[in-house]
Amino acid sequence: MSVETTRHFLLEWLSYTYRYIPVGLLDIMPQRLNWRPPSFFGRDNLETLMASDSAADWIRISEMLLGPVPAGFTFTPKHKSNAYDRAENG
Repeated sequence: MSVETTRHFLLEWLSYTYRYIPVGLLDIMPQRLNWRPPSFFGRDNLETLMASDSAADWIRISEMLLGPVPAGFTFTPKHKSNAYDRAENG
């Protein structure tokens, strides 16, 4: 049970950090409300996976750290992120 609680908090944390505003956008004055961060590609596959917007990728990260998920496990983020728009950033 405690591993699944840890998995839940890890997935919520990954969901939160994905929605977080990059500091680089706040360095430029004045800020614009409609600015979006550029698409991110990591230096390797793991770094790109950590920056993914997909909940399925976050579950894969939790499996790397905490072992396989139980049968029937699902995760739905509490809030939908609009920081990266696929139509704008491909």
